[in-house]
Amino acid sequence: MKVIVAPIDLHKGMYVSELDRPWLETPFLFQGFRITNSNEIEQISKLCDFVFVDTEKSTIPVPERLAASNGEAFGQTEQDTARIVKPAEPYRNNFDDEYPVARSLHLQAHEMVATLFNDVRMGKSLDVEETRRVVTRMVDSILRNPDALILLACLSRKHDALAAHAMTVCTLSISFGRYLGLDKATLVELGMGALIHDIGETKLPDKLLGDSKDLSEEDRALLQSHTRIGMMIMKKLEGVSETVVAIARDHHERADGSGYPRQLVNSQVDICTRIVSIVDTYDSITSGVHGREQIGLDVALKYIYSWREGLFDALLVEKFIQCIGIYPIGSTVELRSGHIGIVISSQPDARLFPRVMLILDAKGEALEPPKTMNLALFRDKGGDDNGYEVKRLVDPQAYGIDVRSFVLRELSGS
Repeated sequence: MKVIVAPIDLHKGMYVSELDRPWLETPFLFQGFRITNSNEIEQISKLCDFVFVDTEKSTIPVPERLAASNGEAFGQTEQDTARIVKPAEPYRNNFDDEYPVARSLHLQAHEMVATLFNDVRMGKSLDVEETRRVVTRMVDSILRNPDALILLACLSRKHDALAAHAMTVCTLSISFGRYLGLDKATLVELGMGALIHDIGETKLPDKLLGDSKDLSEEDRALLQSHTRIGMMIMKKLEGVSETVVAIARDHHERADGSGYPRQLVNSQVDICTRIVSIVDTYDSITSGVHGREQIGLDVALKYIYSWREGLFDALLVEKFIQCIGIYPIGSTVELRSGHIGIVISSQPDARLFPRVMLILDAKGEALEPPKTMNLALFRDKGGDDNGYEVKRLVDPQAYGIDVRSFVLRELSGS
């Protein structure tokens, strides 16, 4: 069995089976060796953030949770979620004005994230200041109007999976934090942690990330080690806060202590990490990461709600569902009139009546060009007579709708 071990915890007799970087970039002659002297430990300390140790080939006992226990005590006092939550500020900008700014920012941010993950995968150091600069710009856009970046994040899921997941979790986490009334400085740290929460996965074999449904017990343990790897990567960098380190390490902890790597309970995990835990799970099950079956947004929200108390902070789950709305941005809906459209944006006080880009008419015929309609203008016309009210969420594939293509084409001139 392989475990993650920090250089400081290496001892003679441990068998190093893998490094956190290519062997050819190191002075070690053999790919896999048993530590026999302190000079080898010193060399590893200079080159690596962590190594994989094979417990079966080691001649001394290797605690499986050595890497996890290596971190200092969490130190975060129990927080009263209800006390932290404050009313969110009104939107400072309308969607049409924010969208072109957000689109340019999203393209730059996605390119930066893809480069960031590739650099870390190749053993290079993460550029903390550049990452903070981009995240701060995302926070500024989301403070003005979160809908534009949320919509764009939803459209990038089919590309570079790790970067797309990071961008979506970052965007939704910041937006959720905004909804909770967190201040800008906290939102930046939350966004930093959310963006790099899975940075440890860059050091794992691709086969583990492609399809995790039928992994062996050993491979599953290795996949779960990405949280400890992420912690080690973050702790070595200057200018990274404990909040960011904690998110990388603890975003798979669960309220009832059933998570990993340290089986912490809700009160032992800070609010930023609890936020990312919910958002990470939501995006994972709706986008189908690691080969999992992709499920609908409405079903995902029902699952998340059913997991309150046991797996997540109950109040945060309720606030998250309020923040996302019953008809999330980027989802496809059917109106009572029979029209089919894409949810583009929605106001916090009118989640049931979002702004929708109508794609198909009541007969299923394509609308050319698509028509954008603010359903909030019709909310006072109640009852079944209101055809411009959302009836239900639908699967866009069932109607041959490529959400990404429609949105980018129709809003390109915004």
